[in-house]
Amino acid sequence: MKKFAALVAVLALICFAAPAFAANPFMDVPMNHWAYDAVSQLASRGVVSGYPDGAFKGEWKATRYEMASVVARALAYVDMNKASKQDLELLKKLVVEFKDELDALGVKVDELDSRVAVLEEGVGGWKISGYFRTQWNWSDDNAVDPGWDNLWGVDQDTDWQTARWRLNLAKYVDEKVSFYGRLQSNTAGASPVVELAYMTIKFPWDITATVGRFWLDWEGDFYVTDFAGWSMNDAWITDIRLNSAMAFQKPFGMGEFQFVVGHEEDYGLYTDFSSDTYVWGARLAFNFNEQFRMSANYFKWDFFMANADVATLWGDLVFDFTPGIAFKGQYFMQDLDAGIAVTGEDSPKAWKAILDVDQDVLGGFTSLWIEYAQIDNNFLFMWADPYAWGAGYSGVTVSKYLAGTGMGVTVGDTNVLNIVAKQQWNEQWWTYVRYINADGDFDPFDYSGWTVSVRYNYTPNMFFELGYDKIDNDAMDANGFDDNVIFFRTFVSF
Repeated sequence: MKKFAALVAVLALICFAAPAFAANPFMDVPMNHWAYDAVSQLASRGVVSGYPDGAFKGEWKATRYEMASVVARALAYVDMNKASKQDLELLKKLVVEFKDELDALGVKVDELDSRVAVLEEGVGGWKISGYFRTQWNWSDDNAVDPGWDNLWGVDQDTDWQTARWRLNLAKYVDEKVSFYGRLQSNTAGASPVVELAYMTIKFPWDITATVGRFWLDWEGDFYVTDFAGWSMNDAWITDIRLNSAMAFQKPFGMGEFQFVVGHEEDYGLYTDFSSDTYVWGARLAFNFNEQFRMSANYFKWDFFMANADVATLWGDLVFDFTPGIAFKGQYFMQDLDAGIAVTGEDSPKAWKAILDVDQDVLGGFTSLWIEYAQIDNNFLFMWADPYAWGAGYSGVTVSKYLAGTGMGVTVGDTNVLNIVAKQQWNEQWWTYVRYINADGDFDPFDYSGWTVSVRYNYTPNMFFELGYDKIDNDAMDANGFDDNVIFFRTFVSF
């Protein structure tokens, strides 16, 4: 961990001031003072590397200023080597005891206290976090499957549910190894499942490995979310969970290289193809300067079943005109084997362009996300549909669901316009508006929709959200769909 500049200054001060400490008539610390024992314990565990003159003395009478210098040295050492939680508790007591002397040395005690708190975050037992979410939907009619392989088929009646809860577990093992796990249940009464379980390992040459069951997302800059992180359009290829995989990251200069390989065995969504599936991918990202960055990406699903592989090559770029205005673009090329291709095109292409404007740029009134996409017939999304916002509120998609795969494929060439405006009025009241229009060769997939929402932050960790979702689609109306949904969500994070 990089040392803070303040701690570097403390060490420099100690080095220059140490020879003068012994000569100055500062008040002595009594020999029976608890601080001696605390320093001795820290020294025995290697947290204190030495007395200011370079040799720790077990029996010495120190001044309070000398003791303060030992505390400063210990804090600097912990910053580099990570002590235990017990060590930090002792250090915190020493900081309180000698805060006046530390202040006299020119060190801000409040900064040291905050630094100790930061250090404590990375050591000791388990860290637990998570959230709990409920969602209530109100609509009039039941969705009727119009016969397109469960394209919609979502019950749009009034629906009250515990939408999801998550429990995240993190453990800092040592300076090279960390563990992360997540238990999750998507409905009330359902048994929790292990959604994530992986280790992060630091290797020589600045290589970091992630091993286990984890999410992979190389497209985070290219989809927009609401204030709670719910995707209003999702990644097209990544943002997927790999059940058993290894990923490696290696930074270099202004760029970074990533490689991932995994094996999916009896993976629930993909059982229609085979019980064995290999996935692998590579990413090369480069920052040309502070404004312009690009990446090249490749990802492949290698299904054991013959003639059912999916490979996608894409490039993306981000150009920041100002700190609050960015242009983003992606271009995709796919290669679909005959077993996965539905009809026609087996080498579909797609692209999208985005203008992303922060709220501050527009006078604090609203942020703005304007996205336009063109997608060829038969383009395969790794999610059933990245534009199916609302978790089934309206149930409309721009792609046909491939039963048993978890994937979606466009039917006919399709254009999508997606606009999202989010407003933070103050700490408590937030709103957003979304407009989407999908125009494709296959009429049932043509639709437009509006979503508006008001959020009230009751506490820093809890909010209530009331929203309205409206979809205009002739095929839905003709088949008994309700295209109006009111939703209410509660969300608590911890």
